[in-house]
Amino acid sequence: MAEWLGLITFVTYAYFFAGGGWNQNATFDVTRAIVERHTFAIDAYARNTGDVSFRGGHVYANKAPALAWLAAIPYAPLYAFEHAQGADPGNAQLLTINAYLCSLICVALPGALIPAMLFLYGRRRGFDARRSALVALSAAFATQLLPYASIFMVHVPSAMLLLFAFTTPRRALAGFAAALAVAMNYLCAPALLLFAVASPKKTWLRYAAGAIVPIAALIAYQRICFGGFFTTSVAVTDPRFLTRGAAFGVLQRPSLAVLYAITLSPYRGFFFFAPLLFVALLGFAAWWQRERIACSAAMIVILTFFAFNVSFNGWEGGFGIGGRYLVPLVPLFAIALLHVRARPIVYVAAALSFIINFAAVAVDPQPSATIPRPLTQYILPLIITGHFSPAVPITPPWSASTFTGHTSVNRMTLDEAVVFARHAPDDAASEWTSFNIGELLTGPGDARSLIPIAIIILGGAFAIVRMAKPSAAEP
Repeated sequence: MAEWLGLITFVTYAYFFAGGGWNQNATFDVTRAIVERHTFAIDAYARNTGDVSFRGGHVYANKAPALAWLAAIPYAPLYAFEHAQGADPGNAQLLTINAYLCSLICVALPGALIPAMLFLYGRRRGFDARRSALVALSAAFATQLLPYASIFMVHVPSAMLLLFAFTTPRRALAGFAAALAVAMNYLCAPALLLFAVASPKKTWLRYAAGAIVPIAALIAYQRICFGGFFTTSVAVTDPRFLTRGAAFGVLQRPSLAVLYAITLSPYRGFFFFAPLLFVALLGFAAWWQRERIACSAAMIVILTFFAFNVSFNGWEGGFGIGGRYLVPLVPLFAIALLHVRARPIVYVAAALSFIINFAAVAVDPQPSATIPRPLTQYILPLIITGHFSPAVPITPPWSASTFTGHTSVNRMTLDEAVVFARHAPDDAASEWTSFNIGELLTGPGDARSLIPIAIIILGGAFAIVRMAKPSAAEP
């Protein structure tokens, strides 16, 4: 059962690719720099992003580095093969193909492991197969994991690593996974400590031993690039991202307005874009009664993520949907969802959440940060009509006439920092920088391209639920 859950999820995640953007461009720049130039500096590529840090006359990505490190593993043979064929690694269309293939291995594949792990965790905890399968499917397809699995960003792989660290009984591997999550996503640092405390004391040494290599690699990277073992990329980031008087240049006094914006608002609401996760809140009490230490650790990790997001000067996360800094928390909410007994509410919320997130991954999971209501002003109008209103405030302002089509409307390539700066709207590089596999048959922007994957998701989910037998005895 777990294998089928992983397979259907991987096929779905692999079906979509969201294209370029500052965040993913900067991360892939590091991958290219490692493989092509044997350096961490992205001087040769940085014109395609604004997400940069500076030190010693060099340009670096202002990201935690582990995703770029991992992507260098599949990119190295790709580059060697292409170089032998005389291909230009900077060609925009080749960049798209290479970034997509690296994303398959480093984002989509880890994401596909999440529902499989959730199913196995539920079964180990005594939940019947059908409930465990439904929760696993819901996490995979009815949350922000679905749209963010199509972007070469850290949110989905760090979510997988946190879930593995939280659920595996192998404490050395748990420590390695949690530490790798930190090297990939600085926000995971509290989880590294809390997941150790949540385990028996006799396992702490094994957990710590497992964490040594990723943490050592991270601080060595920071020493090489930024001059100090504990100097992060944020400390030397582009000044445009820093706020005078803010702690570390980025942490401000939290406000209720921002808390609303990242939770319930139609702008960046974590629960707005996945009502299922709001329903999952109902399960924390039952989870706490059953496993107080584990649940407490999970809740504290959740609170630290929210506390950071509500205090961060870039709390909206730039171009994106549904509180992207909070996406690594989705598996923890899914575990709480296992304990929710109001099944009709779960089913309705899951259906609504699936519609929202399927529409987002189909159209563009990176709407401009200037759009107040991206779901109703951008995503739904595009998927239904192929256009959105020119009255919608968007950067750049002429996007309404160029970001058209029912699907895959992002036109920013991986070699430019401003859309259409290097490629015209009708250029193949712009047209195919984001895509879904069905568009290879229907052409770009065609809603019919969604039919095959919709059949796979709905048919596969139905088959899995039918195979999973309910049990009368549940915790």
